[in-house]
Amino acid sequence: MANQFQHTGFGGRPSPFKNESVPASPTGNVVASPMPGMMVIGDPLGGVLPPAAHERVEGMKLRLEELTLLYRNAFAEEQAVRLEVLKIEARIAELQRPRGQGGADLDSNDFRVVSERARLDRARGDLNRLLAAQEPRNAESQRIGELLRNIDAAIAARPTGTVGRMVEVEPPPVKGGDVLGAIEARRRRLRELQADLQRTRCAPYPSVDRKRAMIEQVETLAERGRPDATSSIEYAEDVRWPLATHRVDVHNSAGAVGFAQMPDTLALFAWLFRDRLIEQLDREIDECADDDAALNAKARAEQEMKVLADILATEREECALIDLAKKQGLPINHRADINPLALLQIEWVLAPPPIPREDEGLAGVVRHVGP
Repeated sequence: MANQFQHTGFGGRPSPFKNESVPASPTGNVVASPMPGMMVIGDPLGGVLPPAAHERVEGMKLRLEELTLLYRNAFAEEQAVRLEVLKIEARIAELQRPRGQGGADLDSNDFRVVSERARLDRARGDLNRLLAAQEPRNAESQRIGELLRNIDAAIAARPTGTVGRMVEVEPPPVKGGDVLGAIEARRRRLRELQADLQRTRCAPYPSVDRKRAMIEQVETLAERGRPDATSSIEYAEDVRWPLATHRVDVHNSAGAVGFAQMPDTLALFAWLFRDRLIEQLDREIDECADDDAALNAKARAEQEMKVLADILATEREECALIDLAKKQGLPINHRADINPLALLQIEWVLAPPPIPREDEGLAGVVRHVGP
């Protein structure tokens, strides 16, 4: 069974991408998995992602390797230039040091000092150009690495027994041919949907539901606090009071803790004043309630699923538009936090059963060929 810690080699950073629903239809462009829900030994993506999505991930991995090689080469060149800067600075300091300290005691206007300062300016300029050229490569490397980690986490968090199926997403119509404007419009819409999702998740609960839960809570507590008089009647023993286990810190001992049983006064109080406690808590809930904006558990789940579906659909359109813009040579890339399902244009569906082999079930059977 796949678990949330299982990964495919892109890193183990936690990710918010979770997949908790599986479409009912397993038909379509689906890659069959020999062991549904399990990772495939060898190529971990070959049995999970369809060919087009798999090819895209491999292209991202190749690009990341290229950026890594470029970074190593640039780093070596950067270190060489930094060393050159240090050498020239040391040479200038030596030329201007007093003779009594082993220097040449030259003035700042001496042609030798001026010449070294010109070399220093050129070396610092070369270093600044190297650093400036590295910034976009480093940013792209971080972005691709984050995308690959999110894909890894999405695959690990997918529902058990599912594989990817391609989703056909056509780029939406672009008014006036402004692809970048269309992409920004989708991103504005995503910010609005994220705000809607936050409002849904932060919406208060109906007071009637919370009052019902409060009554159940108090009644359970009161029942736990009921004293036991049975032993007093049957064996002439003292009435037994409800007990609760408490964690206590042991002082003068590093990190030591202990546990003690003491009378459960809260439960006893709830048993003794149950009706009064319910009445007071009912009044407190009324003061805190906001039933006009409240959502019960069912409405909250339905509204959240609808907003999440809208977010995914909008992200799919955004990715389709970005792919179109990249084909046109426009300077834009996928966001590092894009949903991997939108980036790869896939959905999780139940994996079809593996195709049985012709010799399945014939282990140990010996066939004789010939007369």
